[in-house]
Amino acid sequence: MEIGTGDTLLVSAQVGGLPVRAVLDSGSGASIMSTALAAKLGLNNGERRMISGLSAKAPVQLVRDVDVLLARETRRLPFAVVGDLSAVSAAFGRPIDILLGADMFAGSSIALDFKSKRFAVAKSGAFLAGPGWRAIPLGRGAKQELFIQASVAGLAPAPLMIDLGSSAALMLSSSYARSQGLLTGKRVSTAALGGVDGVKTNDIFTIATIDIAGFGVSNIPTLGMRSWLSTSTVGNIGLPLLAQFDVVFDVTAGFVWLRPIESRHRLPMLKDRSGLGLAASPTTLTVVHVATGSPAEKAGWVVGDQIVAVDGHPIDADYTHGDLWRARSRPAGTLVRFTMAAGEKRALRLADYY
Repeated sequence: MEIGTGDTLLVSAQVGGLPVRAVLDSGSGASIMSTALAAKLGLNNGERRMISGLSAKAPVQLVRDVDVLLARETRRLPFAVVGDLSAVSAAFGRPIDILLGADMFAGSSIALDFKSKRFAVAKSGAFLAGPGWRAIPLGRGAKQELFIQASVAGLAPAPLMIDLGSSAALMLSSSYARSQGLLTGKRVSTAALGGVDGVKTNDIFTIATIDIAGFGVSNIPTLGMRSWLSTSTVGNIGLPLLAQFDVVFDVTAGFVWLRPIESRHRLPMLKDRSGLGLAASPTTLTVVHVATGSPAEKAGWVVGDQIVAVDGHPIDADYTHGDLWRARSRPAGTLVRFTMAAGEKRALRLADYY
């Protein structure tokens, strides 16, 4: 498996016999393919429906009997969703063909090894936990979302969706965060988030601690979702936070198992220090959001600004493979130099702004 831009879990799969790069997305009840992939498969005329994203509804189509090959095992999905994944793809910087949802987890035990960047799939019930593992019961929400109980900042345990497809370490409903006093005395800024429901502006802040089955994690960058549609959960735990552990899912058995891994093998929970929300294309980064109170806002950046090079390195197809995308998360005080599409040179000094 590949961890793209430090926060997106990609696996190789086949859909209808076509090879694809897929995002493993336990936060989606059903698998969602792009309109481009559906067109290649001749699946353009599905039933029209509306589905709920994290914060809004989106128009989609339903198509029937879709064959997906993952880890040498073919599964026929009774249905899959066809939707607009352009916002997801732009945030990532490469086309996303399909989000493999919780329907791909049914009947299977799926193990994720972040140290070796490998995953394994076996029949449900095949995993026998050894020393260091903790079993956590999986709940099912009203929309079939998978969730676990976790304690945020010492509060009583609350239901949080477990969402491999989320690039944010932690999301919380803004109303929950405010009602529990989690924003009191904190610096709060803004961030853009792309999903099947488009690009939405949300709050961003830092949570001091989260406790999951007795395992504690500190200093978690957190998105405060201004609109949160789930009635069964108050937020979600995304890939960067889950990747502090080895993880085994067995949805049919109703458990997820976690085991802490050595710090040097954990996925970094990166904190933006620029304030630039960027959409990537093969040659350009386009500013889609400027965070409130951030270095970028203070320096006069605006939505629509286009970047063609970072620290002298041109934006190209390798942007999401290398370390260039980490530039916005370097230590406070770092000076990052940008070349703009019109040839102008700009420098931005990074700082903590939330």
